Amino acid sequence: MKNRIIEIEKLRRKCGLLTIVEDNNGLLKLSNRPSSRGCGLYWIYTSYTLEDLCNATISKNKNAIDIPFLAKSRKDLNNVIHPSEEGEFWIVYNGIGGRKPNSNHYYDLGARILQEFRDNQKTGSLKVLGTNLSNLTKWRYSYVELDYSEYEIHKRDIETGWRLENGWPILSKQ
Repeated sequence: MKNRIIEIEKLRRKCGLLTIVEDNNGLLKLSNRPSSRGCGLYWIYTSYTLEDLCNATISKNKNAIDIPFLAKSRKDLNNVIHPSEEGEFWIVYNGIGGRKPNSNHYYDLGARILQEFRDNQKTGSLKVLGTNLSNLTKWRYSYVELDYSEYEIHKRDIETGWRLENGWPILSKQ
């Protein structure tokens, strides 16, 4: 498992920091979006400070992650990822997403990443646009696509293994 985690971390770094933008119609778009039937892991970064997260407002919509509670309660823990300098993008969340290759299920990896930013009533997420941390220029993402068979069998183990090896993102709950 460790070798696979190291390989995934190399791929994450190679992916770089990708942007999320809102188009003229108010639709969110991902730069270098994962393939339409992709599955894998994703990371959410921000250049907001730890203090900003501690003082954030949370979305009023159902299943929103309580950003200020998690930031305040975890900010002094040793194995939580912290920014190393002001203004840098730092990992605050990571997760998994995807669907079976021939499924009509809508939520592929790209859709799951977008859910973290949309302020909707659906699945649990950061719901960034429903907070006072909604300036998209202060947010980035990256991802690593996995083969579906590996994803289906090992997704939780890989997600947790990455966190244990590299640090726990401050807003990742479980």
